[in-house]
Amino acid sequence: MKVSEVMTRDLVAVDGQVSITYGMKIMLEHGIRRLIVGDIDGIVTIRDLVYGWLQGAKLVEEVMTSDLLMVSKDIDLRQASKIMTGKGVGSLLVTEGERVIGIVTERDLIRNIKVDESVKVGDVMKVDPVVASLETSILEIAKAMRENWERHAIVVENNLPAGVISIRDVANAILTERYNHKSQEIMRSPVFRVTPDSTLETARTIMAKENLGLIPVVDARALLGSVEERDILTIISI
Repeated sequence: MKVSEVMTRDLVAVDGQVSITYGMKIMLEHGIRRLIVGDIDGIVTIRDLVYGWLQGAKLVEEVMTSDLLMVSKDIDLRQASKIMTGKGVGSLLVTEGERVIGIVTERDLIRNIKVDESVKVGDVMKVDPVVASLETSILEIAKAMRENWERHAIVVENNLPAGVISIRDVANAILTERYNHKSQEIMRSPVFRVTPDSTLETARTIMAKENLGLIPVVDARALLGSVEERDILTIISI
């Protein structure tokens, strides 16, 4: 399958001089995680905007990435996944000749490439996800995300996951001025879970179907870790 078959064609762009909060608003309204800046002068993610807001940045152009990666519409999905993991990025602009015609993201790839059934969740899971309590403020969680360069936090109650908070949830809390509220007010619950013995394909299928960027890994008594899109993409790229 080629990237042209799964890419998003309708690119959403903003001027680099707009505010970071306006950029968040546009992303949330369109249900996207990336914005084109200017006439393809750069690209910005919702994580860039939240982290920038935390650091006091005001304008989108202050946090955008101008080193853009582009691929032909004719490359296949596994080639695209190798480029993403090799460059440490979550998206690629797709070109036809010299014209940019779309964008393909790690989520597009995760939804369309199966994982070898022999790979277990325990082989790739992260054992130190960002964790919060029900009482932790959203601002504290956002700061922990930035310090650990993460896009999700797992809210724990009685040692087990009670909810998950994504960077999009944080952005929404910033826009609605609820960032001093408690995690339990915005966390997503109930929580889908897998165990270390689950196949990574099971985790991929759940994440693709439910539009999740992270799934907690548990046993009967406690949270053990997490699996994210990047972890799955790394295996797909091998």
